[in-house]
Amino acid sequence: MEGNFKLVLAYDGTDYHGFQVQPGLPTVQGVLESALDRLVQRSSPLYVAGRTDAGVHARGQVVSFRGVLRVPMGELAGRLNELLPPDVLVLSAEEVEEGFHARHSARAREYAYYLQVEEKPSPFASRFVYWCPWRLNLDDMREAIAHVRGLHDFTPFSRLERGRSRHREVMKAEIESWGRVLAVRVKANAFAWAMMRRLVGGLLEVGRGRWTPEDFRDALESGDVARGGPTLPPRGLFLERVYYGD
Repeated sequence: MEGNFKLVLAYDGTDYHGFQVQPGLPTVQGVLESALDRLVQRSSPLYVAGRTDAGVHARGQVVSFRGVLRVPMGELAGRLNELLPPDVLVLSAEEVEEGFHARHSARAREYAYYLQVEEKPSPFASRFVYWCPWRLNLDDMREAIAHVRGLHDFTPFSRLERGRSRHREVMKAEIESWGRVLAVRVKANAFAWAMMRRLVGGLLEVGRGRWTPEDFRDALESGDVARGGPTLPPRGLFLERVYYGD
């Protein structure tokens, strides 16, 4: 019998050209669909909560699809993991209500960008953090990120997408610290293209003393894409969690 199914994924995005299928290029969707089509007769496309860019990682990406399973429901996650490469993992698989849609049913997404503040970069973390060889003023960075909470036009901290609004509502914006590792964590109803990587770029300008927290606030309120900070590389960025009714 046909059903509606939800998968939660974790993946290392380093060697992929993003989630979404691109002809002739390795993508997370490509390897996932290749595995799925051996175990499921799909009757819908694969819907995804967040189309992560090239090099971006996920701890809690969500996809959904309709179809008929060729294996028992309880075996789907394990069988998929046998077929997937080691840098993509299905954390859970379940049948969900008819109206569930990985993207449209999502109420919020949470991303985190990880920074390593050390004199020398660690070869063991280089795929997953952005190395900062500077002293950072964490108090000023925390003062700056507080301005992100609420409803804003994130044009200064995103890349231009013609015809698309860049107004987003941020429910949580904070900086966590574990010794020499920082995590900039933002939960919002949705994210504009490159929004996290430019927000953290702006926060680093504050931390290095190039901007004040007020400069960051003024850039955010300017509506001018030229006022935003630099766009950091994707390697430090993770889609941490997608929120639904929970």
